[in-house]
Amino acid sequence: MNEIEQLKEKVRNLKVLFVDDEEDIREATGTFLRKFFDNVVICSNGEEGLEIYSKTKDFDIVITDMMMPKMNGAVMARKIKDIDKNMFIVFITALRNIELYEDGLCNISLQKPISFEDIILIMKELGN
Repeated sequence: MNEIEQLKEKVRNLKVLFVDDEEDIREATGTFLRKFFDNVVICSNGEEGLEIYSKTKDFDIVITDMMMPKMNGAVMARKIKDIDKNMFIVFITALRNIELYEDGLCNISLQKPISFEDIILIMKELGN
């Protein structure tokens, strides 16, 4: 078994909440994430993501876009951290050179679109 297969095996059962307001990105990234994680829940904005998270509190990782209507990713992340300060959060953004690690709000910050290498980075962080 190679390193990538070992990583996939370690993280495959983790529950992922993916939040993005762009339908094309949601569909493409959701399909991509399901190649690595068996349980992916997809939401279209921060309010919906927070509502789903709050109902179950049963996620291992939150991957969220930063810029969204209704509630942006940073606000949603702060509210989730109020519920579980140890929640593993990944920000994705189309913006370049943005500082997103302030106040320990996220574990990883990535540029859209998520790549195979990005997923490997996430799996390595989760596998530790």
